[in-house]
Amino acid sequence: MIDERTVNAIAAELSIAYMAAHRTVPESSLQVIAASIADAVPAITAENAHSVFRRAMQVEAIPTVPTLTDAAKNHMAENYTQTGAALEYKDPRAAWLPADYKRRCLNMMTAIRNLSSAISDAEYSEYCKAHVRHKVGDRYEYVNVQKALEFDRPKKAMLQELYCKYWRNLPMAQGFPANAMLNHGLTPPTVPEFREMLRMEAERAAAEF
Repeated sequence: MIDERTVNAIAAELSIAYMAAHRTVPESSLQVIAASIADAVPAITAENAHSVFRRAMQVEAIPTVPTLTDAAKNHMAENYTQTGAALEYKDPRAAWLPADYKRRCLNMMTAIRNLSSAISDAEYSEYCKAHVRHKVGDRYEYVNVQKALEFDRPKKAMLQELYCKYWRNLPMAQGFPANAMLNHGLTPPTVPEFREMLRMEAERAAAEF
């Protein structure tokens, strides 16, 4: 059975690849493609997905299965000694992008919340309604998962658009590697910063008419 964490990690990296290539793909399609890749390239795990994709994207903007297979093999060959001890991998984006997948997700969800608040009080109210959670055992889950997903989907598309245009110009992004890939899991902008992005977007739209 394919590990859900691996599928989610691959889907996140695919999202980055499509963002970098200025292409969009529905989240539901990303999950299907990610599951197919996880099945075809079992060497990819939730822990090494970022490193494998980073290597593969040096060959193809949106990596295919053959490229990912080679990248996974090369990654394993270079990052493990004969005794199997893993070598440390350092991402130059570490100051802005957590290595931990859960923390990246938290950053993305914080960005969605801040963006919703920046749009309007009414939109923030809808965000709160869509993300109501209740306790199940020792963890919290969304009361209506489908409602949360439907709310988040267009916001993720907005994040992709806004990050590509404005994230690198934020004060907190000073020192961010010039050629490094962007990611939804980067340190999220504040509500005022999102408001400024939306203001500039509105000015761009007005200037086109």
